Amino acid sequence: MSSPRRTLGFVPLAAALGALALTGTAALFAGGSAVAQPAPVEWVRNGDFGSPLTNGWTCNGDVARLNQAVEGRPSEHDRAGCSQKVWVVPGTTYEFSAYVSGAYAFAGISGTGTGSGEVSLWATGSNGSGLRKTVAIGNVQEVTVHFHGWYGQAPYQISRISLIGPRYPDPCATVTPSPDPTGTPTCLPPPVAPPGIPDTPRPSRSR
Repeated sequence: MSSPRRTLGFVPLAAALGALALTGTAALFAGGSAVAQPAPVEWVRNGDFGSPLTNGWTCNGDVARLNQAVEGRPSEHDRAGCSQKVWVVPGTTYEFSAYVSGAYAFAGISGTGTGSGEVSLWATGSNGSGLRKTVAIGNVQEVTVHFHGWYGQAPYQISRISLIGPRYPDPCATVTPSPDPTGTPTCLPPPVAPPGIPDTPRPSRSR
């Protein structure tokens, strides 16, 4: 009787594919129901200032949109800035960035739910500065993104401000803290369109 044949260094294709399928399934369910996370997205609305500041921003003082940026002219009584409330996912991190010019140009986030709750970055000189920081989010669903100058200082410019991070797999999977009067949960807003969409015409010094 012949001895059993042994084949070294060869695995049939069907067996290999089956093993990969089992491995993928095991990875998916190991330790619970793991779900692939959606890619990070931009959450700041009109962060490249391609449309009027009334689209997404609440401003105070002398702030105006230029051809390629926003300019603020602080006075002795105000910092000439704008702010925007942005939805976030609790317990995650986001990449915050801004491009500013002017020695007293500030960009930041408040209400993060961690530490002091404040993130504040500023330019180090009158030339253009790229500001960037990884921001940890605590047990909150909303933060405020803002930019401004400083009392009585020279004008500043900002050409982009961004907060990129995780999104909800389903915009309706998590609801806002306060349902509407009818008792129907209000879905979280979808993220804004990604960068790269052609800008609309930008009139000089328009709000």
